[in-house]
Amino acid sequence: MTYTASVTVTDQLGLHARPAAQIAKLVKSAIGVNPALVVTFTHPSGKQAQAKSALLLMALGVKSGESVEVQVSGTSDEAAAALVADIQGFLNE
Repeated sequence: MTYTASVTVTDQLGLHARPAAQIAKLVKSAIGVNPALVVTFTHPSGKQAQAKSALLLMALGVKSGESVEVQVSGTSDEAAAALVADIQGFLNE
């Protein structure tokens, strides 16, 4: 089952190195506990990136004010919602 949520980038600089690195670190840590976990970001343009790579996340070119869809599979909806909430927190800094 896949949990899907929309997150909005509110940082003036968009999805840049610091939040991308924080997200990738969070996802890699979660994968260490649950190897079946997959977290994907989808830009409105249709481009996708696995969230375990900061470089791939930055390559999406998400600007401030844009929303991206986050898909989380391989875990419960409760755990996925908590992960997405943490991701949103990194995008608000």
